[in-house]
Amino acid sequence: MDTKEAIKTQFMKEYMGKDFSQITVKGLCGSTPVARTTFYSYFENTSDVLEAVEDDLVKGLAEVPVKVCGGNLKEMDFHVFLEELEKYIKENWTYIYAFLVTQPDLKFMRKWKDAIKSNFSKKYPDISGKGRFEVVAEIAASSVLSAYTYWMEHPDEMGLREFEPLITKLLDDLVHSI
Repeated sequence: MDTKEAIKTQFMKEYMGKDFSQITVKGLCGSTPVARTTFYSYFENTSDVLEAVEDDLVKGLAEVPVKVCGGNLKEMDFHVFLEELEKYIKENWTYIYAFLVTQPDLKFMRKWKDAIKSNFSKKYPDISGKGRFEVVAEIAASSVLSAYTYWMEHPDEMGLREFEPLITKLLDDLVHSI
């Protein structure tokens, strides 16, 4: 693992255990361990580290539809997409859980919702310019994010297999409301 990744990993260890406002550059440097000058060659402050981790996760989320269908969301098999998304979330469970449940990160949630809305536009290009599309996309993104948050809070109660028909119905109903 390179130094930049080591700093991000240590940051997330601390993020999961204490309030963001308590995470300091000095503390990160001491526990990573790296010199402060090294830290500053990669990041300006702890907010910058947080944003880098957010961006890495959202980039990974955005790569899932590309992996599944080469980015052609209109023709994408939604079941395969959800399976791959589930796999990505499970691989990054600790960090995503931290941002959705442990210490909710509104910037991360907004970035993920924006990625969902972008995919929604690509999945339904014929209606993406219509009047209520933006609000429908926002409702869809918020609902999907809420479903994943619920799943992460209750992983033993309900699996993603049970969510798939609910999400599919929700998206179909929203699309038909435009």
